Amino acid sequence: MFLLFSSFLKAQTPVFSEAIRFEEKIFDFGKINEVDGVASHIFKFKNTSKEPVFINAVNSGCSCVQFEFSKEPVRANGTGWVKVSYNPAYRPGFFSKEIVVLSNNNAAYTRIWVKGTVNPYEHPVEENYSYNYGNGLWMNLKVLAFGTVQVNERKTIKLKYANDSDRDINLTFVTVGGNADIHYSAPKLVKAKERGEMNVTYYCTKPLVGMQETSVYPVVDDKALNQPLKVIAIGK
Repeated sequence: MFLLFSSFLKAQTPVFSEAIRFEEKIFDFGKINEVDGVASHIFKFKNTSKEPVFINAVNSGCSCVQFEFSKEPVRANGTGWVKVSYNPAYRPGFFSKEIVVLSNNNAAYTRIWVKGTVNPYEHPVEENYSYNYGNGLWMNLKVLAFGTVQVNERKTIKLKYANDSDRDINLTFVTVGGNADIHYSAPKLVKAKERGEMNVTYYCTKPLVGMQETSVYPVVDDKALNQPLKVIAIGK
C-alpha cells in the first residue's frame, strides 16, 4: 500500500519542461514609478516538441504578481505567451520574483523571472493614518485595546502618527483621571510633514476590576485636541 502511494506521489511531481522554450527567461523592468501603478510584460515561448502543450497554471510566491496566459493548446512549433504584471504599491526598492509555469496538467514546469527597482512616492496621509485629530495631527488608531492585563504585566501597542501641516508641532498627551499606568514615547517635536511611530505601554500596577476605559487627549502646541484616544484594559 505504501509503495503504491509513494509511486502515485512521484507520478504527480512535475518535471522540467523541455517543450516550452521562452524567448527570454528574465525581464528587467528597470526603474518603475510606484505612482504609475501596475507594470506588465509578455513572455513569449515556442513549443519545440512534436506534441501540443498547454499551460494550465502560473504561480508566484507573492500576491504582488498577477498572470494571464495562452488558454488554447500550442501545437508543435507554435507559439504561446505568459503575461506577468507586477504591482509596485507599497513595495519600494529592488525586487526579483520567480514565476513557475505549469503545463500539461501539472506534469511539467519551467521558470521565468521579473525584476526591477520601484521609485516610491509620498502617499496621501489618510491612506495610512485614518483619523484626523486636528491641528495637522493624524494617527492610525482611535482605540488602543490592550485586552486582559494582570498586575505587573506590561503590554505595548505601536501608534503611528503624522504631521500633515507645513509647520513643526509639539506633541504630548494628557490622561483624563490621572491613570499613571499608561506611558507614551511621545516624540514631542514633530517636524512638518513628518511621519513616525511611538510606543504606548500599559504597565498594570494594581488589579483591574472589569474593563477600564481611559480617555487620552493629544496635545498639540499646548492645546488639547477635541478627539481623544480611548485606552481599554481588562482585569483578569
